[in-house]
Amino acid sequence: MNTVAHVIIASAALARPQSPKRNWAIVAGALVPDVSMFVFFGWSRIQGWSGHETWNVQYWSEPWQSLGAVSNSFILFGVLLAIALWRKSPLIMAASAAALIHIALDFPLHADDAHRHFWPLTNWRFNSPISYWDPDYYGWLGGLIEGSFVLGALAVLWRRFGTGRWRAVYAGLAGMQIIFIGLLLGWMR
Repeated sequence: MNTVAHVIIASAALARPQSPKRNWAIVAGALVPDVSMFVFFGWSRIQGWSGHETWNVQYWSEPWQSLGAVSNSFILFGVLLAIALWRKSPLIMAASAAALIHIALDFPLHADDAHRHFWPLTNWRFNSPISYWDPDYYGWLGGLIEGSFVLGALAVLWRRFGTGRWRAVYAGLAGMQIIFIGLLLGWMR
């Protein structure tokens, strides 16, 4: 799933109107698994790599694969959540739970670009038959699944946050999701 979808879905699962600090921790936690990708993409622009070089060569090299494994590990975020529960740290609990939701949603929707979700215990990757974006792996179906989850999550958020700035935040995220879908559909043609 794309990053905006992760933020929307994790927020629908965990955010509450009376908990703004917790809500920001949820947003941050939902973003964390993709941070390594954003750093990588920024680095690729600085290096002047072409799109082909970026995604077909450099993405698969070190340190990028190891950074992706760390930031997408069920094991690491599960341990972080356990520690947060033990230490009674609500913000770390919220952030790590949001990251785990992100990872769980990525797991069935990444084909040949799958992450090593069980690192450091194993380097195994689940190569799903369905991608959230790749037309060679039923990207239309992955997009439909993602879109359905996002629409449902937005309905929950719209109802839960009847007024106020959080509703504006989620409306802005919905706009970003629409832009992403438009870009993806234009790119897939």
